[in-house]
Amino acid sequence: MQFGVMYLSMTTQKLYRLGFTKDEIRRGEKCCLERVARGRYVATGSCTDARHEPIWSALSEEDFEEFGHHGDMRDEIERLRVLIRTRAEKIHTASGRWRVSKGREVFSHLSAALIHGLPIAYPAESRVEVLRPNISRKYKHLYVRDREVPSPHRQMVGIYAVTTMERTLIDVARDYGPDMSVPMLDEVIRRRRTARFRIEAVLAECPELRGDAAVLRALDLTDGRREAPSESIAAVRFFEHGIIGFEPQVEFFDHSGGVVARVDFCNHDARLIIEIDGVEKYTMNGRSPEESIAAEKARQAALEARGYTIIRLTYGDLFRAAPFERILGELATRLRTN
Repeated sequence: MQFGVMYLSMTTQKLYRLGFTKDEIRRGEKCCLERVARGRYVATGSCTDARHEPIWSALSEEDFEEFGHHGDMRDEIERLRVLIRTRAEKIHTASGRWRVSKGREVFSHLSAALIHGLPIAYPAESRVEVLRPNISRKYKHLYVRDREVPSPHRQMVGIYAVTTMERTLIDVARDYGPDMSVPMLDEVIRRRRTARFRIEAVLAECPELRGDAAVLRALDLTDGRREAPSESIAAVRFFEHGIIGFEPQVEFFDHSGGVVARVDFCNHDARLIIEIDGVEKYTMNGRSPEESIAAEKARQAALEARGYTIIRLTYGDLFRAAPFERILGELATRLRTN
């Protein structure tokens, strides 16, 4: 399994071997290098300084991508990927006492989720997360939790010693809210990467008892029909606000049996539809955003002609109470009148 995108990562020592001085590395941080941790850099692309040519050539000749910026939460997640890789390389290549002392360390929580390819709904932690017995400490780029990990709950993914996917899901559900854990659970259940009974079996083997109720609650909220983390978060908010009766991924058909529309959530009794809008919805199927918006308007008109009201939420709305209070009020009104 490949752990995400491979960025060109360089240590200070490697840059020295390539002939860089301290001053040149410092100048490189203003153009083609970005410091992600002490003694660790990633290449951000080419620049006009010919002295940095070894960095450009490594980017072009090897199977690496430059570390770019999207201007959104993906930047924080990608930076965490680099830090995880940096930590794994350091442990993998270290020798002597340091390596022995870290031999029982295992990547966990959101770091493990990224290694397993699970969706991170939002960047809740910027530090690498690991489990190690007999120590609990927070550093600038590292969060160590004191937990014993039984051998069956750990595995190797390339150079990464990581908690198994089931144990990772349990740890995330224990230590983060359901708006983080449920999107992961929905994803693995939808793709049949695991099953609830396997997760419960691992939960029964965990030495810790704290947080079991949170794990079971997250499992109860799981529904593999949801197709995106935003839908999973919306379902969690429905639960938190006492909003009931909405089914995910509901299809509407025409007289000949063709699909007119498929909506994110629908309450047929109230004739109320909830849609979570995102950029990806307007760039799918090879259509331009303009074509997708036109198709969306036609789709909405067809649903409204059947007496349905559509409430649209943005991703930002999922983290505000007001939109869900509005849905709760609209739901109560329409159930009284329909």
